[in-house]
Amino acid sequence: MTDREIIQHIDEGADYYVSLFGEAEYMEKMDKEYYSYVKPKAGEQGITFIYNVRIESLAPEQKKAVIEEMKSMNAPIWLSLLVSDETAVLYSGKEPAHGQSEPSEEGERYMAMLAEEKREYNGKNHEIIKVKTASDFALWARITNDIFFDGYPEIHPIHHYIWCEEKGVKCCILYHDSVPASVAAIMDHQGAASLEFVGTVSGMRQKGFARAVCERAVSEAFSDGASIITIRAVNAAAARLYQSIGFKEYSV
Repeated sequence: MTDREIIQHIDEGADYYVSLFGEAEYMEKMDKEYYSYVKPKAGEQGITFIYNVRIESLAPEQKKAVIEEMKSMNAPIWLSLLVSDETAVLYSGKEPAHGQSEPSEEGERYMAMLAEEKREYNGKNHEIIKVKTASDFALWARITNDIFFDGYPEIHPIHHYIWCEEKGVKCCILYHDSVPASVAAIMDHQGAASLEFVGTVSGMRQKGFARAVCERAVSEAFSDGASIITIRAVNAAAARLYQSIGFKEYSV
């Protein structure tokens, strides 16, 4: 698999991740001519995000108009990592660096592991469960929301259970001394999976729990037939964790 193909899988993983937030009855998932977005229905609260942007074939003026339309929605936008230089300039106003400089410590990194690169996992030192019931998912959602969204229920503990019931999302919880300590999830999109929501609750960090739950999630994803697993590391510290279990960093 070429680097470009791997980066395309990273893009697709991000788009699929965003799209799943729309898989709840209180959310809307809309597909416009040149992009898609998710948002809460009127009177509801939830994530708003623009993704699956399809503007590369447009003339510059039309491309610029669509970019301005998206920006006017005041929502985060996932723009392809493989975006052309022309589009990047229209979007950000500056030339892309193309890997010429190291991202900052807080800069996002894009990573992947191929099936042939997987490592052995014994998993004997930690109690890790895979979410199988609605109550398991509600617990996983609460922990995940606490870690990533300051407790705000971006992941609905009831309505997003459809992720596990119908969309094949595999959520894991690691326990330490019978207390939920760390979480992770695998989102598998047609054999190309992404590792998501890796985190540890406050007060239990720096004990190897995130690494352990990642190793379990990754091992099971490959056993279930994934050919590649991608992840978007939020910063350099997270990237070092993923590198320690076999992920490689890719840049455009």
